[in-house]
Amino acid sequence: QRQDSGCLPCTNCFVTVPQDKYYAVESFGKFDRMLKPGLAFAGFDCCGICISFRSVTSRVDQIVVSVHTKTKDNVFVVASVAVQQSVLPEKVVDAMYKLTDVHAQIDSYVADVVRSCVPHMTLDEAFEKKDDVSSAVQQKL
Repeated sequence: QRQDSGCLPCTNCFVTVPQDKYYAVESFGKFDRMLKPGLAFAGFDCCGICISFRSVTSRVDQIVVSVHTKTKDNVFVVASVAVQQSVLPEKVVDAMYKLTDVHAQIDSYVADVVRSCVPHMTLDEAFEKKDDVSSAVQQKL
């Protein structure tokens, strides 16, 4: 998520919203509304003070999480889990204002699931049942 500015110098009255982003309009720091892609009028602004914008991408992002864990037969393994995530259109406001560090939170959830599943399996079972671990991660997220 990042702060953005309008398309005219010294004012944030108008903004061009790219197709792959969600823009939130903030009036004096308070959330006001979401904008749709294209040229949008955000409201009257004086020198870029009254209105500001916050954006988050709508593209799919991939995070690779490496988890060190031990199997049932006392073999230490490093499990690399690729997680693909994107913001749901109905949850954009939550993604902007409720989550602080999405990547760290996903890392934590994935590590918890892998560390709870893999120690109950032998090394061979861990390779055979990787789909079970994958579905457990999906349920947790």
